[in-house]
Amino acid sequence: MMKYIEIELNEKPYALPLSETQEIIRLQPITEIPNARAYVCGVINLRGLIVPVVDLRERFHMPNPRTSNDMRIVIVKTEAEVVGLLVDRVVKVSSFGEILPPPSGTDAVERGLLAGVGRSNEDLVCLLDLNRLLDLGGEGR
Repeated sequence: MMKYIEIELNEKPYALPLSETQEIIRLQPITEIPNARAYVCGVINLRGLIVPVVDLRERFHMPNPRTSNDMRIVIVKTEAEVVGLLVDRVVKVSSFGEILPPPSGTDAVERGLLAGVGRSNEDLVCLLDLNRLLDLGGEGR
């Protein structure tokens, strides 16, 4: 059974595949990049590796919160690159008894950002599609 890292954005649960998660780090200074996409908040120096950081709130067009001590950067590694995902909070590692297809009619689904909906007992969690989330060159505002 596939495992996921549950995160929170705007007090709602989402999940990222654990298999593509490298590490979770505390919020640290982020260097802005001029003319970057709105959801790329800058870069960090991760032990000598320059890593772009994507603000998932901005990616989903959610209002930005004030910085809190719970905010984390989830470092994910795909075949192409290492990227940090800025999230409000990391909750836990989970697995879901059932994966449902994403509901139609939402902007996130239409853009392919959701891979499905995980169900565990009565809880439902949106599963994020990392490849589409990290399509840094394809979609702009």
